[in-house]
Amino acid sequence: MNKLLKIIVVLVIMATFGEVSHGAEYLKSVEFTEKNIAKNITWSGKEWITDTYPPKISQNSVDFVKTEENENVKTELKNYRYIYVWTGNDYLVYQSIPDYRKYDRQKYMYRLSADFQQILNIYEIPNWITKMAFTDDKIFIETKNVYPQKDGERVLGISYGDYGIYYSTDCFEWRKFDFEGYDLIGLNNQLFIGNSLYFDGDITKILYETYSGYPKYKVGQYLCGIDYKNEYKTDNNTVLAFSKDGIYWVYMIVDRANGQGVSEVGDEILIQKDYGTYYVGDKEKVFSQLREKLPNNPVYVKFDGNILGFDVPPIIEDGSTLVPMRFLFEQMGADVEWDSETQTATAMLDNKTVTFSIDNVNARINNKSAKMDVPARLVNGKTMVPLRFLSENMGYDVDWDADSRTAIIKDI
Repeated sequence: MNKLLKIIVVLVIMATFGEVSHGAEYLKSVEFTEKNIAKNITWSGKEWITDTYPPKISQNSVDFVKTEENENVKTELKNYRYIYVWTGNDYLVYQSIPDYRKYDRQKYMYRLSADFQQILNIYEIPNWITKMAFTDDKIFIETKNVYPQKDGERVLGISYGDYGIYYSTDCFEWRKFDFEGYDLIGLNNQLFIGNSLYFDGDITKILYETYSGYPKYKVGQYLCGIDYKNEYKTDNNTVLAFSKDGIYWVYMIVDRANGQGVSEVGDEILIQKDYGTYYVGDKEKVFSQLREKLPNNPVYVKFDGNILGFDVPPIIEDGSTLVPMRFLFEQMGADVEWDSETQTATAMLDNKTVTFSIDNVNARINNKSAKMDVPARLVNGKTMVPLRFLSENMGYDVDWDADSRTAIIKDI
């Protein structure tokens, strides 16, 4: 019955908009097997490294070599668990598991020499670090505090609070980032905070057509997320989303239930099932598909100051940019009528009406004949329309930023 209902809904959408509800690309399924992983390993930026001191390091995540211990460093770091981040010259080291017993004490981060033998600096930090990223010649940290929940002196549990994002150029002076958001992740000198992009001092919100998540994990040179609201999500699978830029995504359905997080170790992608238990898949089998499916040198569209994350990325035909019709018109507030027999769409906004057909350059503007440079196309089930022609005839201007390959739609 549920399957029949979904088919009916899809047919209604197609009759209205001439396209399927989710035109994004899906990767072929890759087998993920359950595996217990006892030791905590992360990629420092230089090597795979354990979270202990002295750490064990590896270039292949299989053969680990224990580094030499320094007694003074050991005394300072004690037996806590740490994250090691390679800066290019040395390591920034911070505690990986927040300690609720120190909720009201100063927290610290360490700069450790490349040979792990010397603490070069000890920095006061605003709170426990949960994530770190480098961009725009700054170090960004995502922080939180952990509080004990007590009944008298008895600790019943813990709670979290005081979330914040801070940045610094020297690790001594930290400034709170003037932006409400969380889930910090950096890639290719860009910084993502939830579904917003920070670049060159500016914050831009990303509006996704159907993706319900945002960049949350990094696997190799790809951003990753778990799409809990994907139309193909069931109680028995996990839907992964991958992107090179945080704007355009492709998806992979993994026949493993309730994935809680995504990471990588060596040649494997890990989907966390629970503490110490993971679903493990071959990274290259996924990456080879990503190299094929994700767009190279894509075109972006900004509307009302936001970047539009279309399911199907814009394409360029004979110098004209074509974008998915439905999501663009939704952002403009336009009404659309679709004639499935003639494959003709009529878009109405205020006192403007534009009519056009698939694979036909002839159009009508307020019932007057007009000609488009290129016709509308049907791509991966999505109706793609000429951006400049439609936008300008709906009352907008379109500017082109060649450096970022971005079409910027503005009110006239």
